[in-house]
Amino acid sequence: MKYNSNRKDAAVSETVGYIYIFAIVMFSMGMIYTMGYPALQNSMKACTFESTQQSFIVLQSNMKMVAFDQTPVKNLNVQLQSATLSVCEESNITIEYGTETFFCNCGMIEYQQDDMFLTYENGGVWKRYPSGGIKISNPRIYTRIMNGTNFTTIGLVCIQGTSSFGGKGIATINMKYNTSIINRTQTPVNVSLKINSTYAPQWQSYLESIGFTTTHSNDMSITVCNNNTVLAVGRHIIDVEII
Repeated sequence: MKYNSNRKDAAVSETVGYIYIFAIVMFSMGMIYTMGYPALQNSMKACTFESTQQSFIVLQSNMKMVAFDQTPVKNLNVQLQSATLSVCEESNITIEYGTETFFCNCGMIEYQQDDMFLTYENGGVWKRYPSGGIKISNPRIYTRIMNGTNFTTIGLVCIQGTSSFGGKGIATINMKYNTSIINRTQTPVNVSLKINSTYAPQWQSYLESIGFTTTHSNDMSITVCNNNTVLAVGRHIIDVEII
């Protein structure tokens, strides 16, 4: 009886070929998962972070209505996506003019996703990466010259509250109007601002751009002045809770 070795070898070769193909497919899928999935996750996080930035612009608008228009209550929902949203009273500002001194715990509302931060602080929106921070939207501090007279307007939004919410759900920022205190000078004065904030360099850049002069600065604190100016300063206290 003849033995057909060619037929047997063909079957073995076909089986080995399937094994090789299967191994190549599994290896390729493993490489895609190992290299592609983290990139996809990072892309999704970046999109979520940029989307939340737009939510903070809306937050700024809502806070303006509560603080300056005295709307009793405003709520804003923020999608977390494994981030943390918190309110704290870390930043502060001191204003000196003439014989008057005002101190305000400005506080902040902060969204943290890994090492990236979005912050609402004293009327402005700020963003911070490990490489540094930038200003997204201006605070309510202005200067102007009218009929030869220098005018300075400072609108302080003083946030009261300490709460946080983290995870993958939706957090609600609850803003309640508390009180406002307005002071004005009738004649020009010399104004000094001292700001303690993690965004001190960005505050310095903004205040210098509108006419203030820096007298002291470091990464966490700045002191600036604007001399011979008529001043209007308002302190608007808002109770904020993350729920």
